[in-house]
Amino acid sequence: MKIKGIFLNRSTRYGTHMIITVLIVLGILILIGAISVRHHFRFDLTKTKRHSLSDETIKVLSSINKEVNAIAFYQENSGSEGELKDFFKLYKYKNQKFNYRFIDPDRNPTLAKKYGITDYGTTVFESGKNETRVSWGREEQITNAILKVIREGKKAVYFLKGHGENDIAIFAKEGYSQAKKALEGQNYEVKELTLLRADSIPEDASVLIISGPKKELMESEMKLIKGYIEKGGNLLFLIDPFTVPGLAALLEGYNIKLREDIIIDTMSQLFGGDYLIPIIGQYEPHSITRNFNINTFFPFARSIEIIKQAKAGIAVEPLANTNKESWGEINRKMLDKEGKAKFDSGHDTHGPLTIAAVVTIQTGEKKNGKKEGENSKMAVFGDSDFANNSYFNILGNKDLFLNTINWLAEEEDLISIRPKDTDYNPVILSRAMGKVIFFIPVVIIPAMILVSGIVVLSVKRWKK
Repeated sequence: MKIKGIFLNRSTRYGTHMIITVLIVLGILILIGAISVRHHFRFDLTKTKRHSLSDETIKVLSSINKEVNAIAFYQENSGSEGELKDFFKLYKYKNQKFNYRFIDPDRNPTLAKKYGITDYGTTVFESGKNETRVSWGREEQITNAILKVIREGKKAVYFLKGHGENDIAIFAKEGYSQAKKALEGQNYEVKELTLLRADSIPEDASVLIISGPKKELMESEMKLIKGYIEKGGNLLFLIDPFTVPGLAALLEGYNIKLREDIIIDTMSQLFGGDYLIPIIGQYEPHSITRNFNINTFFPFARSIEIIKQAKAGIAVEPLANTNKESWGEINRKMLDKEGKAKFDSGHDTHGPLTIAAVVTIQTGEKKNGKKEGENSKMAVFGDSDFANNSYFNILGNKDLFLNTINWLAEEEDLISIRPKDTDYNPVILSRAMGKVIFFIPVVIIPAMILVSGIVVLSVKRWKK
């Protein structure tokens, strides 16, 4: 009876309930802890997803099936490694095969010497026998470094030269050194090709780029290019207005007509540009322009007409178009002498105009030992200046150029990551609001604490 009475006692019941409640709460916490060890959940609530990786990086990380190690050489507690460390945490979160560690080269000179580190801020990426390194890397550099070490070998991209083409060795505004650097950053091997000295297009050529030739190609060179296409080769044509009619005739054989005009875009002036620099914001559905929503600039461009009577085995698709306010001006004399342009409904072509198109040609030939039936691919742009050093890094020009090369080289998973919008939202205060923010924490609150202390002390003394 005594024992029963103990259990029937109110305080005992309350105590028992409390113990059971505490045990349940502890059990739930232990269960949550056990789940969190194996499963991590992260949420980025920022408007621009500043603390998230890009879709392109996530795609690359999901394809990694072997260990990738990153060794970052930074001075300890220098504070300069913070952003990189945040990136690495995100990469590790997405794929556990990505490993990283930070090494202070001053504290570990042996390891620094082993990797030949001479500068702070160098990160070495390793996977198997492959190694590459970046300096003060951001997301694009980190992801491309990972791509480099997980891939076997490099694909070669050739730039044709000998006809006044844009030069990849020139760093001035008209050169293509930025394009070359960007291609090498995506693990391509960039070379020059002089066809007059060659018997054929090199076997290792994944893409041949013909960029802004000023002079016609020789008949023997045209023959080599045709042969390259028939064997499944891939080409990028960047052809400026009023140049190389011979190459234009070649492209007509593949249902692409380069019009003898120059595109006028009056809308460009609204953005502070010249009407000879059309702004492109309309892209046709294609793997090159997938999720592409950024404007591009094409200075001094010509329009492209897709020949509707398609030949068997040739498919042509438009890639980018100008706006409907644009037109193709054919009166070159008026442009050169008077610097003016006026739409002539009897001669000029009204917009929207196609400025870039892609062609797929069924060849049925073997290429580099691959199976039969592989197609030849071509991309044709009515301008070469958009990818020179002056315009390459403006808005989406670089991305469109690299996406096109990646499509031609069948490396569509290579990426060009757009910088995130920082969404800078300044807080603008009026003078009155500024005074309030200053006086409340600096004057009023300390004064209230001081007065309260004085009052309390006075009351105590008065009671004594």
